[in-house]
Amino acid sequence: MTATWPTCVIDRLRRAIALHFDPSGGSPHWLGVQQRLGLDVRAVVRSPEDLAVLGPMDEAALAARPVEEFIPAAMLDRRAEMIVAETAGTLGAPKFAVHRRDEFEQAFVAPFVAAAERAGFPRGPNWLFIGPSGPHVIGKAARRCAEAFGSPDPFAVDLDPRWAKKLPAGSFALGRYSRHVLDQALAVASVQEIGVIFATPVLLAALGPLMPAEQRQRVRALHLGGLAVSAEQRAGFAEHFPNALIISGFGNTLFGMMPELAYDPARGIEYFPHGGRLVAQVVEDPGGAESPHLGRTVDYGARGRLVLHRFDEMQLIVNMIERDSAVRVAPPADAAVAGFVLDGIGDPQ
Repeated sequence: MTATWPTCVIDRLRRAIALHFDPSGGSPHWLGVQQRLGLDVRAVVRSPEDLAVLGPMDEAALAARPVEEFIPAAMLDRRAEMIVAETAGTLGAPKFAVHRRDEFEQAFVAPFVAAAERAGFPRGPNWLFIGPSGPHVIGKAARRCAEAFGSPDPFAVDLDPRWAKKLPAGSFALGRYSRHVLDQALAVASVQEIGVIFATPVLLAALGPLMPAEQRQRVRALHLGGLAVSAEQRAGFAEHFPNALIISGFGNTLFGMMPELAYDPARGIEYFPHGGRLVAQVVEDPGGAESPHLGRTVDYGARGRLVLHRFDEMQLIVNMIERDSAVRVAPPADAAVAGFVLDGIGDPQ
C-alpha cells in the first residue's frame, strides 16, 4: 500500500528532483543517471516510493568525484554558502558532503534544538566538545548547537578518528592516544565550569570514571553523537552523571542527524528525522549494490535494513543503503508540533 506522505516531504522531494534533473540547470551526476536510465525523472518521481527507479546510490562516486558534480548548475553561483565536510572513512575512502548554510542548519542544528527544547535541555552553560573537527561535520555542528542554546563557543578537545582507526585494537599506541584525548578533557573540566558535554559514547564511557564526582555532578546535560548508544552505556552515563539530561543523535555527515525522542531500556533509543528533508526507511532484504530493488518497507516494530534519502537543493542523495539495521517506529503522538512527522528508527545496530 502506498504511504501517505506529509506535504513537507512531497514538496521538498519534488523541488529537489526538479532542480537536480533540470536539463540545463541540473547536477552532472544526476543528469548522467537520468541519461543511463533513459527516462524523465521529473515526470516519474513524485513521491519517495518512486525513488526505487533510480536504483541504489553510487557511494563510490561520492568519494571519487568533485562535489560540483552533485551540485545543480543553477546553484553554483551560491558556492560561497557551501559548508563542506568529509565522512570518517570507516568503509573505504572518505565521502564528500556539501550543505548550503540554511540546509546545514536544517540537517544538524534544527533537529537537535527541537528535541532538546522538548526535553528541557539547559540553556547557557559552558559546553565541552570532545570529538573530530577539521573536515568532520560534527565539530561544525557542535558550535552551532551550543550557540542555539545561548552558550558560548564550546571548550573543545580534538580527535582524529582516521588516525585512531589505523591503530590496532588493544594496542599500546591506541591506548596512549585515547589517554592523550582524555587527559585534555580532564584538564579543561578541572578549571572550567562545564555544564554540557558533547562526545561520542565511547569517549564519554571512558571519561566518566576518570572525572571527580563533584565535577560530574555539575554536568547538567550530555549530548551524544557519532555512534549508536546501547542501553548498557546509557545506564552507565546516568550513573556517572546523575544530574544530567541525556540526548543522543543518530546520523552522519552525508544526511544530517536524527535526535532521540524516546528511550526505554527494553526497546533502546528511538531516533526521528525532523521536517521533510530526511527520510529514513527500514526495509527487508534490500540486497547489495547490484540489486534491482531496495526492499519492501517492514511493518512497525519489525527490524530491517536502513535506507536513507536526503532531499536538499545543494546535494541530493537517495537510496543510500546503510550498513545499520533498525526497528521501524512511528513518531510520538505529541511530536508533530515540534516538527517530527515521519517514521523513525529504534535501537540501530
